[in-house]
Amino acid sequence: MSDRRSELADFLRGRRMRAAPIAGGAFPGKRRRTPGLRREELAQLAGLSVDWYTRLEQGRDVNPSRETLEAIARVLKLDDDERGHLFYLARPEPAGGSARSAAQKERAEPALARAIEAMRVPACVFNARYDVLAWNAAACRLLVDFGDVPPRRRNLLWMTFRHAGYRARYADLGVIERESVAAFRFSASSFVGDPEFDALIADLLESSEAFRVIWARHEVRAKVSGTKAFRVEEGGDGSGAPLVLEWHALASTTSSRQQLIYFTARAAGGPEEERRFAALCGGDGG
Repeated sequence: MSDRRSELADFLRGRRMRAAPIAGGAFPGKRRRTPGLRREELAQLAGLSVDWYTRLEQGRDVNPSRETLEAIARVLKLDDDERGHLFYLARPEPAGGSARSAAQKERAEPALARAIEAMRVPACVFNARYDVLAWNAAACRLLVDFGDVPPRRRNLLWMTFRHAGYRARYADLGVIERESVAAFRFSASSFVGDPEFDALIADLLESSEAFRVIWARHEVRAKVSGTKAFRVEEGGDGSGAPLVLEWHALASTTSSRQQLIYFTARAAGGPEEERRFAALCGGDGG
């Protein structure tokens, strides 16, 4: 289906259409029928030939240098996450361990698996493709019982858009959908062209209108912490006020690129929020 070159082409077109011609110093007097920069304008600002840049944006076989990519990133005003995404798509690391083949059965790194077993707070381990590899009991109480999810569907991106129970846990689902796609794009660049990656994206493009809209935006964002609002009640009906928790992601230092994500009560959440979180974690909340 898609490969790295077509992903790069889509990314460049999307960012070029969003670029501001006047703010970029480009040809403000020209009459425009479409938003953003024209290809020839971007090429001129970046010091490239129009033909060469057109070939790059068409997904053809060209090999941009680091200096060329820096120039394109400067003209498009890419932030650090978007710049990293551009460089990975245009100049991928040599194959050999970053992407998992369809035949492999990846397991959570032993150190990460032991860490979540020792945690009382909700925690799970997932890989760069967002496959959930390990979890603890508190994560099941907060999110969903991962053991009840078929292994091929035990993927955070798929569950965000297609698993009714998982979706129902979020009080701010629209925000979660957008953030999940942006973070997934940043994390999973190494899987572009992998059969399992393509199958996951094809499934979501076909089955979820919300995913189609968000995926077409080509937003890229790396986050390692934040807050999420959950529909959690001790009684299980989810009818009370949302429980807002902080989350933090710890990245493995090995080539597996696995991450451990865990949730804690907010420092400013107050006694009631602390009580509800303690009950979720298996304490008596008292």
